[in-house]
Amino acid sequence: MPYSSSGVGHNGFDKADLHIHTKCSDGLFTPEEIVHKAIHVGLKAISITDHDTVTGIDQAKPLALELGLELIPGVEMSSAYKGYDIHILGYFFDYQQSELKGYLDHCRLLRTERAERMVQKLAKMGVKIEIEQIIMKAQNGSVGRPHIAAVLQDEGFVKSFSEAFSKYLGSHSPAYVKSIETHPEEVIRLINEAGGLSFLAHPAQNVPDEILRQLISFGLDGLEIIHPSHDTYRQNYYREIANEYFLLFSGGSDYHGPKDHEDNFGQVWIPYEWVTKMKSRLAPAVKE
Repeated sequence: MPYSSSGVGHNGFDKADLHIHTKCSDGLFTPEEIVHKAIHVGLKAISITDHDTVTGIDQAKPLALELGLELIPGVEMSSAYKGYDIHILGYFFDYQQSELKGYLDHCRLLRTERAERMVQKLAKMGVKIEIEQIIMKAQNGSVGRPHIAAVLQDEGFVKSFSEAFSKYLGSHSPAYVKSIETHPEEVIRLINEAGGLSFLAHPAQNVPDEILRQLISFGLDGLEIIHPSHDTYRQNYYREIANEYFLLFSGGSDYHGPKDHEDNFGQVWIPYEWVTKMKSRLAPAVKE
C-alpha cells in the first residue's frame, strides 16, 4: 500500500523507492528499464537493491544521470541469525570498495553452489533440470530460487511460481537449501566500512521482536518501514521502534515485476524527506 500520513502522499511531495530488483538478481526488468519506469511514475530517487550484487548500479547510472533521476547505490544482502533468514539493505556505500566487492563476488559463487545443491535434491525426487538452465535464466546475474522456479515452470513440473515454492523450494519444502549464512553483524560492518547505511529489510516478514532488538544492537542504522507486506499498523509499529532507538526510516516497493499482470510500480513509496535524513547521517565526503 502507498505511504500515507497527514499531509504526505499528495502529488506535491517528492517520492522515492529504495527497494527495487532488476534482472541482475531476480527482477524482470533491466536496470535501464527500471530508470525509465521510475521517470514515468514521477519518482525523484530510486535505489536498485539486487540480491548480493551491485552490477545493476553501473548499468542504470548513465541513463539516470541523463534523465535527472537520483540513483542511490543499494544492495539487499543475505544473512542468517538463530535460524532466521535476515536481509540487510545497504545504501550510499562505495560499491567499488575492495572488501565489499570481494565479499559480493564470493556471494555470487555461494548462490550458484546453493542452486546446484537444489538441482541435486530435485533430481533425487525425479525432477530433472540442469544448472545451466538456471544460470541462463539468471542472465549471468545473481542466481536465486525464482530462477529455479522459472525453469521448473518452463519444463512443466509446476504450473506457477507459487506451486514451485510450496512444492519444492519454500523454506519448509524438500528441495530447499539454506541461503548465505553470514552473520548479520558482519554484513552491517561491511556496509558501514564502505561508507554506507544499513537497514533491516521487511521486518514483519520473518523477524520476531526479540531478534529485531538483537539486530539493532549489532549497529543497524535504520528499519524498512514502508513495504508491501506492512499494513498501516505495522508501519506505525516499526516507526515507533525506530524512534525508540533513534534509527532512520526507509522503504519501497520490493519490486520484481508485475504480479498477475498487474504492475503496481510507483504505488509503494517513501517521502523524499526520509532520503534527506539518511544523507544527514553520512560522512561529509559521501553526501556529495
